Amino acid sequence: MEVTAERAALTKKNAEILISMLEHRKLRYAVEEQSDARTHIRISFTGNDLPMTLHIILRADRQIVSVLSAMPFKMAPERMHDAAVAVIAANHGLIDGSFDLNMQTGEIFFRLTTAYLGTTLTEELFSYLMFVSAETIDRFNDRFNDLNDGKLDLPGFLEADAADERPRNETGV
Repeated sequence: MEVTAERAALTKKNAEILISMLEHRKLRYAVEEQSDARTHIRISFTGNDLPMTLHIILRADRQIVSVLSAMPFKMAPERMHDAAVAVIAANHGLIDGSFDLNMQTGEIFFRLTTAYLGTTLTEELFSYLMFVSAETIDRFNDRFNDLNDGKLDLPGFLEADAADERPRNETGV
């Protein structure tokens, strides 16, 4: 798709809103790229266990914003089948975003994408995209890592995922 002046201006405006949200929340970030065609912002977090880096990319040609994050490890070839099943299980209950497994490289990525066709997004939506991504990654990255390291087998991964899916009452039980 073509990057028209209108699409470039809309992408620039959305990037300004995203940066404003980051500034209001006092989050550290780096602008990796900013052009008429694309804006790329990197944010690093440390969750409850493993560090994570979120790449928020706005593309003028497609009028989309994507949050992408690679796990800080690659799956071992002998764990690839279990990793594929684990990714499917992790994706099953997700409302927004998904994990992808590259079977050639062993990389697991989280990806969440939304469109901004002809509109600007709000700080609240950018906040939601960023924090739901971070929360989802934090929920699963240690399990994928433990599966890779042999500390968790596939049935254990599936049981942990099923435990997260169970309905809970007000006391958390």
